Amino acid sequence: MKKSAKSALREKNVEALRALANEGRETLFKGRMAAATQGKGLGIKQRSVRRQIARIETLLTEKAKAK
Repeated sequence: MKKSAKSALREKNVEALRALANEGRETLFKGRMAAATQGKGLGIKQRSVRRQIARIETLLTEKAKAK
């Protein structure tokens, strides 16, 4: 992930970060369901979505500790 994308995440507030994390989780869930029912999942995109969720969760933890 580019530094500009990371800094854009850092500028967002807690609610926006939570919404992004939930959106990523929903994407993973839909991918798992598609893999189970249709035989095609997210493929390599699944890895990037999981990592994005981890980045967001890390930022949320940092912001919580900063308070």
